[in-house]
Formats: sequence, structure tokens, C-alpha cells
Amino acid sequence: MPVSLRTLVQNHHNLTLLLVWKKYGNDVIALVPFISGRSVLYTRSVEVAKQILGQKSDWDKVPEQVDALALFGENLFSSYREGWQRHRRITGPGFKHKLYEQVWNESIRTYHDMVHTEGWRANASYIHSDVTAMASKVALYIVASCGFGMSLAWEETVGERVKGLTLSECFHIASRSVYAQIFLPKWCFRLPYKPLRKIREANLILESILLGIIQKRKAEGVANRKERAEKDIFSLLLDANEEEVDAKNALNDRELISDVFLLMVAGHETTSHALASVLGLLACHSDVQERAYKEIMSVVPDGRDPTFQDSEAFPYLQACFLEAIRFFPSVAGMPRRAMADTVLHVPSNHGTVTDVVVKKDQYMVIDLFAISYNEAYYPDPDQYIPERWLDPSTEQGMNFGGGPRVCIGRRFALSEATAMLSMIIRDWKIEPVLREGESLAEWRKRCLDGNVANTLGFGPKSFPLRFRARE
Repeated sequence: MPVSLRTLVQNHHNLTLLLVWKKYGNDVIALVPFISGRSVLYTRSVEVAKQILGQKSDWDKVPEQVDALALFGENLFSSYREGWQRHRRITGPGFKHKLYEQVWNESIRTYHDMVHTEGWRANASYIHSDVTAMASKVALYIVASCGFGMSLAWEETVGERVKGLTLSECFHIASRSVYAQIFLPKWCFRLPYKPLRKIREANLILESILLGIIQKRKAEGVANRKERAEKDIFSLLLDANEEEVDAKNALNDRELISDVFLLMVAGHETTSHALASVLGLLACHSDVQERAYKEIMSVVPDGRDPTFQDSEAFPYLQACFLEAIRFFPSVAGMPRRAMADTVLHVPSNHGTVTDVVVKKDQYMVIDLFAISYNEAYYPDPDQYIPERWLDPSTEQGMNFGGGPRVCIGRRFALSEATAMLSMIIRDWKIEPVLREGESLAEWRKRCLDGNVANTLGFGPKSFPLRFRARE
């Protein structure tokens, strides 16, 4: 199908899902630019995706993807296969069991602080005008605490201002300008055009702030960092880097900065969109919300705060979150490049397998949105059905990646979301804020399905919700 790659990326939600897959019905298609550029293969097959992402596959990341997220240097996400192993060895020790308990506890603390500071309990119900912004702040504060040891009160700002911008504001600008930094040459950001110059300035400030944090932690000495290491990922990352036996495999400061940026992206941008999505969908489905509430109260019938030890007792609540991620995947797709001539084995619904010969340097995109709405894996894909995730035979999808490079922050995100949702649903009924004469279906189209932000994360833009206190 002839199409502009840039248009495809920027309008993925409508173009790919509605026009391409539903029209052609194949699990692998080729998109050919109208005038110039390369053809790109797309797949909505999990089986094909597993071949591409496998340990010994002939596929690796594409240069555009690597360059876009290597804002300060190579990192875990932007590195090719050889470099990834080096970054994974350094970042891996930060993600262990104690971290997830801390994430849980910090989520509970942040919830109480938010509700108290914003005065949710002053009346029988509280209307939050921007749930996406609320979820973004929750995710940022939890990343600040568990990632960097900065425990903040709800009214505090993350970091000092540099040239009028805070760390969170710089991060917000940098993460939302990834597509601009993919498609525009570097010199464009020096032009006298304020939006572009602001992106460059945010990157420079972000680099300066993160470098300062690294230098400060290094100056603390090993003993102080060992004490911090029980509390945040960043100290563990620095310790693992300094303890690297082979000096050539240690990360330099710019690579450390780049990995820190990645951790913030993974822990903030994607999780915040997912949390906002599940709250919006629960507001549309009172029956689902009621079932989640009953599950929560069966675990904490005395009304106490759920603990990390309770975390595995909420399978339905976690299913609500996973179903929301299926509706609004963390990213639209994963591009890969064939590093050698290869063959993909594409199964059909009829039990046959077609071999697709792929030449070296061919681009392929694993279409996460199309996989999530593929009826072969998820019957009635337009329906919000958390129960599907309680069935062990349900395809787990690719929203946390796949193969050896599966998302390192999967359990971090699930712990944060489960803790926060268990508190909100225990205390409040979540309701849409309808306009006069507006139906629930119209609200959902206006605030969720037709209100999608396709930035580095993928989910609804600003929308309001009412939180009504439970009796």
C-alpha cells in the first residue's frame, strides 16, 4: 500500500488500524512510499514478532530509532545487540525484589499525600480536571523516589529550576519531541524558531542536571551510596558501573546520563499514560469497577491499606490494567532492520505457514496496536474485557516487548499501577464528567478513543473524572 512513513508514524492509531489491516487482512504487509524512501514491512503476528525479537534472530534495531533515544549517548534502549548486553549488565542489578516493595509503599504514600493536599475529601465527590496530568505527576514522583532517592511531597517541584525550567519540565519537553528529533536534522534546533530552540535548550538543561546528580552521587563515596542502594535504582547503577571488572565495559558519564533518561522515560511517560487510560476505562464500565472493588475488599475487608504482600491477591485488578494497555499500547510499534538475508515463517488462521524471504537492510515494524486489536488473539477487540487476562491461554502480547530484550521495568509498572488503583478504587467510585445531554459512549469517544496523544507514550490526552467517596 503506498503511504508516507512519516504520516504513518504520526497517525498510527487511525491509519494503520482502520485502513490497512482491516482492508487487507494479512498478517504481514508492505508499505511503499509515494515518491521516495524505503519500503517497510509491517506485522500484526505475535508469532512473527517472536522470530524477530528472538535471541538468535537476524534482526536488530534501526538507526533512526537508536539516534532518536540516544539523546545523550548510547543507552539500554537505543543500543544495538552487542552494546545492549553491556548496558543490561549495569542496569539490571537495580531491578530486584526490594525495589518492587519500595515502589508499592511509595505509591501508597503518594496516594495519601495527593488526596490530602488536593482536598479530595472536602466534599462527597471531587472532580479532577486533568487525570492525565495527575497520573503523570504520580508516575514522576514515584520514579523520583524509587529511581533517584528523591522523596517528594505532592506540592514540591522535582529539582531546581535552570533557566526557568525544572527537571520534570525538561523531561516533559524532551520525551514529547522524540518524533521531531527523529525526522529533523540537528541543525534545525539551532534555528530562530522558539519551539525548536526550546527542545534543544531542554535537552542541554536535562543533560546538565543529570550530570550534576551523577557527580554528586560519585562524590558521596561508596559507603553513602551503599546506604542509598537499598532505596533507589540510580545508586545501584553507579555501584554496578564502578564494580565492572572489565574497564572497557564500564559506562562513561554520558552513557550513564542516557540510561538515567531511559529509566525516567520507561518509568514515567509510559506508566502515566497507562494509569490514566485504566482510570478512564473504569469510569466507562461501572460493572468492571464494581468487580475490582469487591476483589480489593475481599483482601482488605477491614479497610486497611493493602501491602506489598497482598500484591498477588489482585489478579482482576491487574487484568484491568493489562486490558487498558491493550487498548492503549505503550508505544505504537517496534521497528527492526534485517542484518542479513533471512526468512520469516508467517502462520495463517488456516494452519498453513508461508515463508517470506527478506533481504538484508529491510525494515520491519512490529505493529503493537494492530496486535492488540487482532481478533485472532483477542475476540471482540473493541470491547474492554479484563476477564480475558484471567485465562492463561490468552496471548500475552508485546506491550512489554519480547525476547531477551523484554522491558526491564515491567514489574515496576505493574506494582505501581496495582498499588495506586487498589487505593483509588477502595476509597472512590470513578465516574465520567458528562456534558449536558452527552451519553457515555459520546464521552468515551471525546475523552478517550478520539483523544489520543501519540508521543513517546501512547494514551489519552487531558480529560476530567469525578471521584465520588464510597460510603
